[in-house]
Amino acid sequence: MGEFEEPDTLNPIAGPLMFFAQEVQQSLFANLFTLQPNGSLAPDLATVVPTTANGGISANGLTYTLHLRSDAKWTNGKPVTSEDVYVTYQLETNPKVKVASNLGWNDVASFKTISPTEFQITLKKPDQPFLATVFTQTQPGIVPASVFKGMSAAQVNASPYGHDPTVTDGPYKFVSWQPGAAITVTRNPLWFGTKPKIKTIIFKIIPSTNTLLTTAEANGLNVFAGVPIQNVPQVQKIAGSKLYYANSSLFEMIYTNQRNPILQDVRVRQALEMGINRAAIVKTLLGGRGTLLAADQSPASWGYDPNLKPWPYDPAQAAKLLTQAGWVMGSGGVRQKNGKPLSLVYSTTSGNTTREATQRLVQTWLGKIGVKITIHNYEAAALFGTILPSGQGWDLAEVAYNDQAANPASPQANFGTGGSFNWGKFSDPTLDHLYAEQATMTSQSQRQPVMFQIEKELHTQLPALWLYSPQSIDSTFNMTGYQPNPWMQDTWNVQDWALTK
Repeated sequence: MGEFEEPDTLNPIAGPLMFFAQEVQQSLFANLFTLQPNGSLAPDLATVVPTTANGGISANGLTYTLHLRSDAKWTNGKPVTSEDVYVTYQLETNPKVKVASNLGWNDVASFKTISPTEFQITLKKPDQPFLATVFTQTQPGIVPASVFKGMSAAQVNASPYGHDPTVTDGPYKFVSWQPGAAITVTRNPLWFGTKPKIKTIIFKIIPSTNTLLTTAEANGLNVFAGVPIQNVPQVQKIAGSKLYYANSSLFEMIYTNQRNPILQDVRVRQALEMGINRAAIVKTLLGGRGTLLAADQSPASWGYDPNLKPWPYDPAQAAKLLTQAGWVMGSGGVRQKNGKPLSLVYSTTSGNTTREATQRLVQTWLGKIGVKITIHNYEAAALFGTILPSGQGWDLAEVAYNDQAANPASPQANFGTGGSFNWGKFSDPTLDHLYAEQATMTSQSQRQPVMFQIEKELHTQLPALWLYSPQSIDSTFNMTGYQPNPWMQDTWNVQDWALTK
C-alpha cells in the first residue's frame, strides 16, 4: 500500500494527528467500536453499543457502562482489559502528555473499574457524540497498560513505542519501520476477529503522487488511496486495477495564522476567500469531482447546511475589502499599509501535485488583487509535527480534515479556543459558546440547528479559507475486499482484503 506521507508516530494517543499514520494504526490497533460506512457504530473491542434503551447509558446521559470482549488480547499475550482504558484515560487527561487530541476525554468526570471487562465513565455534562469521539478511532486510541502504566508524562512523550509498537491488539502486528522507506506489519495470531486473508502488508512511504503512480504502473502497489483525477486514465490501464469513487467526509481548507496581524482583520480573510476561484480548482484539478464549501462540513455530514452558500469568486469585491482595510495598491502591484507589503507565506505538504497546482493558481489569482504569495512547502512530518504547531514559517496552510459521522462538532479541535489542532490560534467567544451549547444536547435534532449556527459563524469569520470537499478516488490492483468508508481510514476492514494473484 502506498503512503503519501510518512507517519510521525504510531502511538495511538500521541500527536500530531495524521491521516496516513491512522491508516497504519488501523491495521495494528482496535478500539471499542468501528464506524460503518453508513455512519452507525458497531462493536469491536466492546461486546455491545451502549444506549439508554439497553441500560448502557444513564437516563441523564452522564454515565456510560461499557463491556469488553473477554477474548481480546495484546500481542504480548495479556488480555485487553478495563485497566488499559483507564491508563489511556489518565494519559489523555494529563496536560503534560502530548496527546493527539483529548476531545471527549476532557469531559470525563470519573472512571470506575467494575471488572476486567466492565467499566463506567461518568461525564461532567451530557456529550451525545462521546462514544464516537473517544472510542472509534485509532488516533486517539487505546494503549496497553503493560507498556504505559506508571510512566511519567516525560517518559510517555519520549517513549520509543511510537516507532516500535511491539504490543498491539489489532488484526496485524508490527514488524519493522525503515524511515523514509516502509512500515511492515504481519498477521496477528492473537487477533480475536476474522483471520486476515493477507499475511504481510508493506506500507510503502512514497511522498510524491507522481512516484505513487509510477510505482503502481510497475506493479509495486496493491492499494493506491487518493488517486489524483488527472492520473485516473493511467491507473485504468494497469492490469488488475479497480477504481472506487465515493463521497468523502474530507474537507480541504487553508488555515489562516492569526499570529500575523494582517490576518487578524476579518476583511482581509474575506477578501482572500473571494479572491480565489474555487470553482475553477474543482473543475480543472478535480475534474468536477468535488463540492464547494461554505464552512467546515462536507455534504456527507448532518452538520452540513445546504442553505449556507459558499463565498462567490468576486475579485472586485475582494479588492474593495482590502482597500477598506487600509491596504492600498503600491509599486509592483503589491498592496501596502503603513509601509509594509501585503505579503503572505502559503504552505502545504510537499509532493502533493493537486495542492501544489492549487498553490500556483491561488498565487496568480491573489496577485491580481495585490496580495503577494510566497510558496514554501514542507514534508508532512515536519509540517504537522513542528511547523504548524509553532506558528512559525507560514501564514496560510492548506490541509484536509475528516468530519465525524456522529460528531460534526469535532472541528472544535481546529477552531475552538485552545483546540488541539487550532494551529492558527483563532479565538471567537461566540463560536466557543455555540460549541459548548451543542455538546450538552442529547439528540441530533436538537444539535443540528446549533451546528448550523456554528457553520454560519465559521463562514463569516473564516478561521480558514474554505475550499471544497473532494470525492475520494481510490484504486486497488489484483485485490478484493476493499470497501470505501467515509468515516474511517482505508484500512478499516483490512482483515477482509485478499490478493487475487
